[in-house]
Amino acid sequence: MTVSRLENALSYHVRCLLPQLLSHERSHKLAYVFSLVSAISSGFIALITLYAQPWQSHLKYNAWQINLIVSVANLGVYLVPPLLGIFADAHGPILLSSLATVGFVPSYSILSYLFNHPEIDTITSFHWSIGCFCLIGASTSALFFSSLLTCAKLYPETKLLSISLPTTCFGLSSFLVSQLLQLDWFWYTNRQYLDLGRVFGTFAGIYASVGALAWIATARVSMMQFKQNDAEDDEDDENEPLLSSHLSIPPNQRSFFKDIAGYLFALSLMLALGPLEMMTADIGVVANLVFPHFPTLSSELVSVYAFYSTITRLLTGVVTDWFTRKNWSPKWILLGFLSTGLLLQLGLWWLVVTPSVGRIHALGMSSLLGIVYGGSFTIVPTVVMIVWGEQLFGTAYGSMMVAPAIGTLSTCMAFAKVYDSNCAVGQNGSYCISPVFKMTSLQFLCSIFFICCLFRIWSKRKVNI
Repeated sequence: MTVSRLENALSYHVRCLLPQLLSHERSHKLAYVFSLVSAISSGFIALITLYAQPWQSHLKYNAWQINLIVSVANLGVYLVPPLLGIFADAHGPILLSSLATVGFVPSYSILSYLFNHPEIDTITSFHWSIGCFCLIGASTSALFFSSLLTCAKLYPETKLLSISLPTTCFGLSSFLVSQLLQLDWFWYTNRQYLDLGRVFGTFAGIYASVGALAWIATARVSMMQFKQNDAEDDEDDENEPLLSSHLSIPPNQRSFFKDIAGYLFALSLMLALGPLEMMTADIGVVANLVFPHFPTLSSELVSVYAFYSTITRLLTGVVTDWFTRKNWSPKWILLGFLSTGLLLQLGLWWLVVTPSVGRIHALGMSSLLGIVYGGSFTIVPTVVMIVWGEQLFGTAYGSMMVAPAIGTLSTCMAFAKVYDSNCAVGQNGSYCISPVFKMTSLQFLCSIFFICCLFRIWSKRKVNI
C-alpha cells in the first residue's frame, strides 16, 4: 500500500532521527513497548463511574445528565471504529494516535477548568462536558485502535503479542489509575469526593506525554511501510503489468453487510454488552444507594472490577488458544460468559432488594462484573475473526461495535429514568432501582437465545466454530 502524503508528513521527523539513535531491532522493540503504554493509557474512560458523586455534589448534575454524558462517551467509543479503520488503512496508525492526542488534551483541560469553576451555569457546564466526553470517547477508540494496529503490524506472527497483550493492557488501565486516585491529593478534605479538577488536569498531562510516545511507535510502522513499498517498487519495475488494476469493494465485504447472521450477532451484543457498559458507568451510583455511608466504596469497587477484568482478558486468550489446540469450539466460552452475565444481573437485583447486605457482597458482584466484561470483550473479536476471517476482521468488528453503543445508550437512559423517577425522591432505599436489573436480566436471556440460534445457522453453513 502506498504511503499517503499525510502519513509521510506526520512520520517524517521520527523516520529521519530514529535510525540515527537506535538499531533496527531496538527501535522495533521500543515501538512495541510504547504501543503497550498507549494501550494502558487508552482505558481511562472506564473511570467515568467515579465522577458521578463529584458531579452531583459539586456541579449539581442530575442522574439524567450524568447518564447522558456516559452514553455520549460510549457513542464516541463505539461509533467511530469503522471510520477509524478507513483512516488507518489510508494514512496508517500514526493519524489515529495524532487525532487521539488532539482530542484528549484539550478535552480534559476544559473539564478540569469547568470543575474548578462551579460558578459557571450548570447548563453551560453540562453542554461543554457533553462535547468533551464525546471527543474523549472517540479519542479512546483512536488511541486503542492505533495501539492494536501497531502491535499487530510489529509482531503479526504471534497472537499473544499482536492482540492479547494490548487488549490486556487496555483492561489494566482502569485498575492502575483507580489505585493512583486513592491518593489523598486527588480528594477533597475528609475524602468526601474526588477533586475532578486535579484528576482531569493530571489526565491531560499524561495524554500529552503518551501522545509523544505513540507518535514514535506509529512512525516506526510507517518506516516499515516505506521499506515494504521500496521492495515492491523494485519488483514492479521488473514485472510491470500491461493493464492497471482498479480498487473496488471486495465481493466478500459486500456480502458481509447482507449477512443476516451478522445482524443477529450484533443484536445479541447490543442486548448483552449494553447492560455491562451501563453497570460499569453506574456502579458508583448503585453503591451509594446500597451503602450510603461508605463514600469511598465506589472507588474500591472499580479497583476490584478492573483487576478481575484484566486477569480475565489474559486468561480468556490463554484458554481460547488451549481450546484451539484441543479442537474445541470457542463458542462455548462466549456462551459461558453470557450465562454468567445473566447470573450477574440476577445477583445485582438481589443486592438492591435485600435490606441488609455486606460490603463483601458488593465486592463479589464487582468481581463478577469484571469477569463477564473482560471476558466478553476478549472472546467477541475472536469469534468475529473465526467466522468472517482476517480479511474482513476490521470491517466486521468495527461494524459490530456500533451495537454496544446503541445498547449502552438505551440502557443508561432507562437507568437514569428509573433513578430520577424513584430514587431521587428517596423511595424505598436501594429497592427503587430494582426495575433496571429485571430489564437487564431479560436482555441477557434474549441475548443467549439469539446466540443459540446463531450457532445453528453457523452449523448449517459449516462454519468452523
